[in-house]
Amino acid sequence: MRQGPPLSLDARACDRCGACLAVCPHDALKVGRTYLKVDWARCDGCGACARACPRRAIVSRAATSSLGTRTRTQPVARKRSSGVAVVGPTPRTRSAAAKAASMTPKRAPRGGSRGGFQWTLLEAAAMLSVTFSVFMMKEAISVSEWVTALDAQAQLLVRVLVLALYYAAQVGVIVWLVHRRGGDPALALGIRHESHPWQEVLGSAGSVIVGLVVTRALASVYALVTREMGLLPHSVTDLPSVFGGGGAGFMLAVLMVVLIGPTVEELVFRGALQEGLAARFGVWPAIVVQAALFAAFHRSWWLLVPTFILGVVLGYLAERRDSLWPPIALHALYNAITVVAAFLVSAPSA
Repeated sequence: MRQGPPLSLDARACDRCGACLAVCPHDALKVGRTYLKVDWARCDGCGACARACPRRAIVSRAATSSLGTRTRTQPVARKRSSGVAVVGPTPRTRSAAAKAASMTPKRAPRGGSRGGFQWTLLEAAAMLSVTFSVFMMKEAISVSEWVTALDAQAQLLVRVLVLALYYAAQVGVIVWLVHRRGGDPALALGIRHESHPWQEVLGSAGSVIVGLVVTRALASVYALVTREMGLLPHSVTDLPSVFGGGGAGFMLAVLMVVLIGPTVEELVFRGALQEGLAARFGVWPAIVVQAALFAAFHRSWWLLVPTFILGVVLGYLAERRDSLWPPIALHALYNAITVVAAFLVSAPSA
């Protein structure tokens, strides 16, 4: 007789506390806002997640079968929710269960766990410290005397190389932080490629489009208001002078500012930093704090407000979709508009 899956799942009972993710030895679980999934190719049916789940959203079928063979003096109550069998407590065990529940320590704020990896506040602080340190090193090298003494072409090459090393150092530290505790970086950062139902894909695409429209509209309104107040600087971007003019400079800007830059910043701010803050303070405080740090990190009073708004939207999108791919896409599109506008303005008129 063919056996069914070793676990029964009830997504409606799940509160996303992360207890099951922390104990799964094979990273077989995926917990989202509206779903609870198991990768059956990874799962060996050990039942650790079912034993750790405080709300019985995951139930081991093996435990259910063993309970079904108990004596008549301790009958097992069963109920069904959305077609999933769930074992309920017997009247005799309710008092013991209530006593055990009263002795259970309070859980940490929701958030901070992705792909079975529980980020910590210390890791978030370490990642922020490393990012700030390598950023200062990048800036110091870019304005050093030996760089400014070079010709324009050599300066461009050095700036691009230093920028690439700056991004590589951050990625290296993030991967090391995950590997040192035996985690999978792709899962822990929400960038593993997985197949999803087309409804979820369309939902993510729609969220990215709405987020882009909202953030760009608010940035445009902010620009109009500051221009009327005489606060808008004459030049808000110098991308052509950083990467060089012409087609080669444009392609280089696209590579660094549209593709690599947004990906690395999402790994740092919405991946490690937001998850580490959420593990200690909860989701929304983490979103707000990382957005403020994200805005401050861009070192522009003019861009402070729109960048903060962008950071909040990106943080919410990462949390809502339980993946970094939607915020990476939104961030890349947002930067792409800036790059195209900068090179169009600097292009010589015919």
